[in-house]
Amino acid sequence: MHAIHYELSILAKAIHHKNLSAAALHVGLSQPQLSRIIAKIEDELQVVLLDRSAKRKSGWTPLALEVAEIFEKSQRRLESELSTISNSEMVADLHIGTLEGLSSFAMKTAQVCFEKIGIKKISLDIYDLSELESHFLSGDLDLIFSSKTPGRQKYTHLAEIGYQRLEKVETKTTTGVMSTFEYNRLHEKAHLSYEHVLVSNSLMIRKEWLEKIGGTGHLPSEAKKGKSKDQEPVLLIGSELISPQLWIEIERIIESI
Repeated sequence: MHAIHYELSILAKAIHHKNLSAAALHVGLSQPQLSRIIAKIEDELQVVLLDRSAKRKSGWTPLALEVAEIFEKSQRRLESELSTISNSEMVADLHIGTLEGLSSFAMKTAQVCFEKIGIKKISLDIYDLSELESHFLSGDLDLIFSSKTPGRQKYTHLAEIGYQRLEKVETKTTTGVMSTFEYNRLHEKAHLSYEHVLVSNSLMIRKEWLEKIGGTGHLPSEAKKGKSKDQEPVLLIGSELISPQLWIEIERIIESI
């Protein structure tokens, strides 16, 4: 059952919308992605969650509502039991994910978490945007530093801590230099406008390529504290399983950096 925990969490959000197409617009997934997730749950539990008799507007079965309600109840029970744990308990392990351009924020946060909260072990990993979102939504990360919120849901633990600019670098017009996220979201015609396209999830590689070999791409400026309406935000987002007390401590840390 643990293997479909993520899928069940998506179902619990999707069920509040009358059909699959409406749900896809609100859970941050395409309709084919959502359809595959529902099919996986159906296969695992051997149940029917979607009434597919109406080809264009597949609706939820009564059993889908029941499955979602059972999952939500179990989640509330888990959160309630976790909240009973003493706030004074030391957090032993914290897993942080960050975009490469925000690594300075992430490192300073990790340092102060060691010194002020007494966390024993912190794993700090760099991902591109699509990987960061995927790992966070799968529950693999406790904290992330990002420029976008994963999916479209609202997060209890979210703080806008700074901003950075995306600056266009054009040292060679025949070669496009992109992150994996940028490449996947661009229309194919945009790719065809270049003779060559370099795709890398490493900001360091893209930056060095643009400087030393040449190409056209976008690089983030140094992240700064504060807010700016015209720039990309720097967001700190915490998992829903982080205790409220720990989140308060982390927000204090961010303010002091």
